[in-house]
Amino acid sequence: MKQEEFQNMDLIERVEYVNGCLSKETEDPLRRVAEKLQLNYSSFCKEMRKGGYSFNQSRKQYEKTFSIEEYKEIEKHMNKSEDTGDVVQFIEEHIDELKALLKVHSGQLVLNPIVYDPNIETVTKTVQINSSVYSDFSNLCSKKFGHLRLRDVLSQCIYEFCERNKEKTPRL
Repeated sequence: MKQEEFQNMDLIERVEYVNGCLSKETEDPLRRVAEKLQLNYSSFCKEMRKGGYSFNQSRKQYEKTFSIEEYKEIEKHMNKSEDTGDVVQFIEEHIDELKALLKVHSGQLVLNPIVYDPNIETVTKTVQINSSVYSDFSNLCSKKFGHLRLRDVLSQCIYEFCERNKEKTPRL
């Protein structure tokens, strides 16, 4: 391998290549690998320290070294992945119950708290509504949402209409 190729290699690729060469050397491995790469020994060592790598004498290979800050950051992510594992395990163990809850919830009408807030004044208004639309509305409310007051369901409908159309520009 030529010196230019070596210096243009990706850091991890370079370390893997050098570690492979080091494992084949028995005597003074760093100097011999530097010679094979046609690099000055000190330049070779300096180049190999880039990216936080250092030579492990006992293992005779380059390894990634971390600062305390880097280690803490990695450890933080490791702990999060363990927490995620617990969450995934819980979901796997209770998947049928969760599905049942979601099914029940999807069939429920959830009123916005503003609709039944006792601190907000209630007003009485007379509204003219198409008799067919009102009949369908009244029947649906009594069959499916009998536990709710008709005025609260109507307030929720008006509230949702207002929220959905607030940002729309009026037609001229």
